[in-house]
This record gives sequence, C-alpha cells and structure tokens, in this order.
Amino acid sequence: MERGIGRISIEKNGLRQEFDKLSWEQNRIQEVVKYIQICISKREHYEGYKKNPNDKIYMMMNGKDVEAYQKSYEEIDIFLKQFPNFKDAVLGGLNKKSGKNLFRKLNEHSKELQAKQEEIIKKHNSLLKQYDELQHLKVNMNDYLGRDKTEKKESVIDNIEKYKIEEHAKSINKKRNLREVER
Repeated sequence: MERGIGRISIEKNGLRQEFDKLSWEQNRIQEVVKYIQICISKREHYEGYKKNPNDKIYMMMNGKDVEAYQKSYEEIDIFLKQFPNFKDAVLGGLNKKSGKNLFRKLNEHSKELQAKQEEIIKKHNSLLKQYDELQHLKVNMNDYLGRDKTEKKESVIDNIEKYKIEEHAKSINKKRNLREVER
C-alpha cells in the first residue's frame, strides 16, 4: 500500500510538472503574438531604416518604431529558439503583410495545449481520488492493527531532565519539612 501511495504521488507530481510546462508554453505563445503584431505593424518603418541606416532625419521621425521592431524581433527569435517547430510558420507569417495564417496556427496550437491540459487535469483528479482513498484505507488499517504512529517515544535525555526536576522538588519538600519540624 505504501508503494501504491508513493507511485500515485510521483505520478501526480509528474502530471503537475507537465501541466506547468504546457501552461508556460501557452503563456509564451500569448507573449510572442504581441511581438509578432508589433513586428507586422512596424515593418515598413524598419524596412525604410534598412534602406538607408545613416539617414538621421528618418531615425528622428521613426526611431521608436524601429527600436520597437528590433526588440520585438529579438523576443521572437528567443521564442523560436525555445520552440523550433514554429520557425517556418512564424518566419513565413512575418514576411507576409498579414499574419492571419500565422495567428490561426498559433491559436490552433494554443487550443491543442488547452485540450492536453484538460486531459491532465482529469488524470490528476483521478489520481488524487485514488490517493485519498489509499490514505484513508491506510489510516483505517493502522487503527485496526493498533499502529498509532502518533505515539511519541520518550528520549533518554527527557527522562533524565524529568528525574532531575522530580529530585529537585523532593529535596525542596524535605527542606521545608525539616524547617517545620525544627520550629
């Protein structure tokens, strides 16, 4: 029974880790969608900058847009290193004027992740129920067999301390009794 409880506990922790991993991936997708939108909207400013990077007037007018594009592209690059399976879709979507297909693919993948999370939640709840049942059964068996793990074994040091306290109390009482007898 102890093995069963341990096994279920390990499985629950594994499911929890997998759920957290999927949540993290979903959050990263949501973050990168914002960066992709920025890249698509600021692409024209960046392309104008790339044609003539030394044009100071252009940079004064559009410098913030160019910097926003570069920052967003760096974040997208980090995302692509974390999830290389999206590389073709994301780069293809960035090269087109509209990223509708890209957003659709990311949305579909996000929905798939959500479905996987729901399956994990169901499995986790099932394991939790089994775990609780086994714990309850274990408690009942221990009660029936008279195994009470709450019994505390007394340590030798505690016994010595109690003995010293008792002896001290006895000596005080003896001294009081002797004083009373002398009076």
